Parts: sequence; structure tokens; C-alpha cells
Amino acid sequence: MAVIASARTPRESTRALAASISRGDLDGAAHCFAKDACLLTPDATAVRGREEIKPILHQLIVAGSQIEVQDSSIVLAGEVALGSERWVVTSAGSEGSPFTRTLTPTVVLRQIEEVWKVAVAMPWVRR
Repeated sequence: MAVIASARTPRESTRALAASISRGDLDGAAHCFAKDACLLTPDATAVRGREEIKPILHQLIVAGSQIEVQDSSIVLAGEVALGSERWVVTSAGSEGSPFTRTLTPTVVLRQIEEVWKVAVAMPWVRR
């Protein structure tokens, strides 16, 4: 069952995205994005639109990805925010053992009718 989050702050928006992916909630994760959002894949391909982003989110869910948001820095400018975070992502490895990596995503968030949504996400930046 999908749990659609209504993020009232930019920080709640990225945490809702991480939680939705971690619990395997594809619809909840997709609704953390604005309808016209852009997601940059690991090879820097720009995927545009919530429906086109869904298959990438699905891949993360199928891999059993668990995302822990450890740190977050948000700069707010009216109805737009720029976020930089540190995520620890654990997924099933090719041999069945867990694979953990630390990512430092950059996100642009936009307030739409008092709800914060991800407008641009570049999650696969590694440290």
C-alpha cells in the first residue's frame, strides 16, 4: 500500500523519498518528485518527468535499497531550495551479500501548493 507523503519542509521531502524507497513504496517515492522533475542517472543521463523517473526508482526498490539520510544541508530561497545530503545506501550485491555505499546527493526542491517536491535530483555523487 502506497503512503503518499506531504512534505511541509524541504528536509521532509528528501527524507520521505529515502523512506519510501527503503520500504519498497514505488508510488510514494515517485510522488516525492514534481510532475516535471529531472533525475540525473549515474551516467549523467537526464530523465525527465515523474512517470519516466519511476522505472529508476523501481530498480532501487527491486535491489532492496535501504537509504539512511545521515546529514542534510538546505539553503532556502522562497519557494525553491538547494539541498546537499549524505546518504548511506545498502543494496543487495551481485553475490547476495549487502553492498553499502555513501552518496552525497544534490537536490533542488520546489514548493508546490505548500508541499515540497524534488524538482532536480543528482543522487549518485560518491565520496
